[in-house]
Amino acid sequence: MMKLAACVLFTNILLISFCQAASFVSRNHHGRSSFLTFRGGDSHRMHKPDTTTELLGNDEDIEQMLADELENCEGEIIDAHLHTAPWFDDSETLVAELEASNVSVGLLYNPYPKVQLPYDINTYVTSIAASSKGRVYALASLNTTHDDWESNREFEMDRLKSFLTEKHKSVLGAKLAPPHTCLPLQGPVMDDVVEAVHQSAKKLLAIHIGTTPFCGPLGEQFGVVCNCTEDHVNPALLIPKIESYPDVTFCLLHSGHEFLPKDSPYYYDFKFSDECIAMAKTYPNVYLSISALFAQSPDGTLKYPGGVEIVKRMKEQGVTHKVFWGSDASYFQGQIRPVLMTAIKAMIDGGWTKEERAWTLRGCARHVFKIPATE
Repeated sequence: MMKLAACVLFTNILLISFCQAASFVSRNHHGRSSFLTFRGGDSHRMHKPDTTTELLGNDEDIEQMLADELENCEGEIIDAHLHTAPWFDDSETLVAELEASNVSVGLLYNPYPKVQLPYDINTYVTSIAASSKGRVYALASLNTTHDDWESNREFEMDRLKSFLTEKHKSVLGAKLAPPHTCLPLQGPVMDDVVEAVHQSAKKLLAIHIGTTPFCGPLGEQFGVVCNCTEDHVNPALLIPKIESYPDVTFCLLHSGHEFLPKDSPYYYDFKFSDECIAMAKTYPNVYLSISALFAQSPDGTLKYPGGVEIVKRMKEQGVTHKVFWGSDASYFQGQIRPVLMTAIKAMIDGGWTKEERAWTLRGCARHVFKIPATE
């Protein structure tokens, strides 16, 4: 166990370095304001708060807001977007952090990177979830980065399928991160994965939709190969699968958010956020997440503009019943709670009702992921 923990620690220290660098680049490139353009020709100027204090107000008001929201959610908030990190290697430590963050249940998952790891990601995240006594659940994945898919197809598909059985009660579905793993949203790999999920007992596929800070110079600096071209980030490419597999739930993680600056060749001016919202409105089996929209540096600086406006747009377009919350903030200990509070404030400012907020913070995740009732 100690050897495994050391390997996980080493891998995640590298990941933390990437995140810290991404935060620095984001703060220096995004500036203080942004234009968010959606289909229909309407543009919305949005000032990007430099810190959560600017967005949330004073500490007393923040704490009261969270206390009120916890009461509104009957004391239960679910964080549906967690990743492994060097500060925990067991369920006890993670659950303690969730409790300190006013989170009752968490969903843990990681993609398989192109580099070969000395441990299996599915085995690791599932072991944490299985020992958490219903406080942590997991999503399974597979390595889609092979240059020769056909030669590795059988092994990788078995890897995924083996964790989507009733045997693994803590696994609730599958997860893909196309831009991080250079996986096109259409093609033989996606065909295989969607069919496997369809044939499994866990008919849910969560997919990172949107860019990543590691496309371009940042990724090159750290030797991380990612792909943010349209065939890796455009959610509309999933529509044929969404229509062909109505029994599979598709969760569009990040809702097409922009994680790159305006001067990047992979900046799409939020058109994919607009597309995600339209798809959630059209298809019963499509859901969205507001995860990483309010990502923060340890000093409280918001990394990426646009999250507040996306939340408002979700309300305007009538899709709040198709949205669940996730922090995507477990890389740094102590970051889940401020991200949660920022998301709550954004929903309040965006005109979401108490019932809509409670559904997003609790009910939607239970419904979509079929999270068992807490004992």
